[in-house]
Amino acid sequence: MKRSFAVLIFVLLCSRAAFCQPRDTDTLSYVHPYWSPDGQYIAFASALRGNFDIYVIDLNTHDVQNISSHPAHDYYPAWSPNGKYVAFFSERERELYYDMRHAHNESEQFPISSARDGDLPSWSPDSRNLLYHSNEDGDMEIYLRNYQTQDIRKLTSNETTDVYPFFSPDGNHILFLSDRDGNIEIYTMEPDGRNQQRLTHSPHSYEVDPVWSPDGENIAFASDRNDNFDLYVMDADGSNQTQLTTDHHFDLAPQWSPDGRTLLFTSNRFGNFDLYVIDIDGTNMKQLTAHSGKDYYASWSPDGEEIIFCSDRSGKDEIYIMNRDGTGLRRIEISSSR
Repeated sequence: MKRSFAVLIFVLLCSRAAFCQPRDTDTLSYVHPYWSPDGQYIAFASALRGNFDIYVIDLNTHDVQNISSHPAHDYYPAWSPNGKYVAFFSERERELYYDMRHAHNESEQFPISSARDGDLPSWSPDSRNLLYHSNEDGDMEIYLRNYQTQDIRKLTSNETTDVYPFFSPDGNHILFLSDRDGNIEIYTMEPDGRNQQRLTHSPHSYEVDPVWSPDGENIAFASDRNDNFDLYVMDADGSNQTQLTTDHHFDLAPQWSPDGRTLLFTSNRFGNFDLYVIDIDGTNMKQLTAHSGKDYYASWSPDGEEIIFCSDRSGKDEIYIMNRDGTGLRRIEISSSR
C-alpha cells in the first residue's frame, strides 16, 4: 500500500485514534478513556511515569492503579464485557502486540503481533474472543483470537486493506472497513469469516467510523460522499441509508447512547472540535461543549447519564466528565505522583 494512502487510512479511517494520539510523549497527558461495564472505573493511558501505561481510576475514591507498567508505550484500553479484563495495544516485545491484565491484579500476557492504526481492541460479548487487525502477513487483515485457548483465526485474506473490526452486540456479526473494491467501504461478516458482505457503495468517497447500535439493528457512520464528512445511519444490512447532518466541516466519531435514541459525535463546524448530540432521526441537534480547545474521544457512561471525553483545553490532554446534556462539566483529578 502506498505511503500516501496509509496516511489517509490513519487520519480518516481511524479518526478516534488520530484525535486522541498524544502530541508529545513528554507532556503529561491522560488519554483514551474507557468506561468499565459497571460505570465505576475508567481505564486510560498516561505517561505518569515517563512512558504511556494503562491505568484504572476508581471514580468513587479516585484511587489510581497502573495495570501495565512497562518501558514501552501502552495505549487504547478496552474493558471486557464481563468487567474482568482490560485489553490494550502495546509497543513492546515482538514490536507490537496486545496485552491483557486482570482488573484485580492477576496478570497474564497476551501477545498479538499488530498494526499501529486503529488499535482499539474489540471484545466478543461473551468476553472470550478479541478482534484485531494486523499486517503480519504483509497486508492489513482481520484476526480473531480466543482469550482462553489463545487460538488465532485469520478472518480475511486478500491483498487489500481490511481494518477496524467490531463485534455486533449479539456477537453474530463483525463490522469492518475494507478497500477491496477500490475505496474504503463498510462490510460485515460472520465471526468465522464467512458471508462477507459490502454494505455501502460510494465509489468516490470514504465511509469511516462505523458503529453498531445497542440492539444491533442499525449502524451509524461518517461519510464524505457529499464532499464533507457528515453522519449517516443505515439498517444492519446496509439498506435505508439516511443522512443525519449537513455541514461543510467534519462530523465524525458517532457513538450511540445506551438507549439507542441519540448519537454523540465530534465536529469542527464552528472552528474547533466540540461535542454534539443528535437524535437518530436527525432532529434535536445540540452542542454540548464550546471551547477553543479540542474535545474528542467521547463516549457514554453505561447508564447513559454521563459522557466522558478528552480535551486539551488546559494546554494538555486531560479527561473530563459531564452530564448527558452538557451540564456539570468537571475534570477528573488524577495525581501525577501515582
